[in-house]
Amino acid sequence: MPEESLDERPAPPPTVSASPSGPVRGLRPRGARAAWLAAGIVIGAGAVALAWNLSGSDDDQAFTLVGQVQVAGEPGASGSCAGDHEYGDLDKGAPVTVFDAAGRVVATGSLGNGAYDTYARCVFPLAVRGVPGGSSSYSVQISLHGKTEITNEVARTGGLVVKLGLR
Repeated sequence: MPEESLDERPAPPPTVSASPSGPVRGLRPRGARAAWLAAGIVIGAGAVALAWNLSGSDDDQAFTLVGQVQVAGEPGASGSCAGDHEYGDLDKGAPVTVFDAAGRVVATGSLGNGAYDTYARCVFPLAVRGVPGGSSSYSVQISLHGKTEITNEVARTGGLVVKLGLR
């Protein structure tokens, strides 16, 4: 039997020992690569959508219109209140409707709890979420009472004050 040198011997097949806890460290199942790729695509798409949303002007973003409704009250009155006489429809939950410059309804909300201020006016807070930006002006209607027109800036800055029965 001729002697073979070590260089001429065929290499033994590699041995891989299986571990009872799962695949050998460093090796990934075939589906892992696809899962990472899908996760990357989802994260990337989310980042693009966020950047796109943030890149628009503030005037185009939806916002919450904040303000108050003031109704004439009784001298010396204090505590909680509601409208009376021709304003008897004003109380917590009374509807607030927001219109854009073209007169289309763009958002709705309702009044909060009324309370007398130091001047005996019955004051209701209001906050209407989801008012779409982009309109040059808005009109706000409280319950069935007339519309109050406001600029885009007043709508966004919380400067809305609707006075009913007051001078």
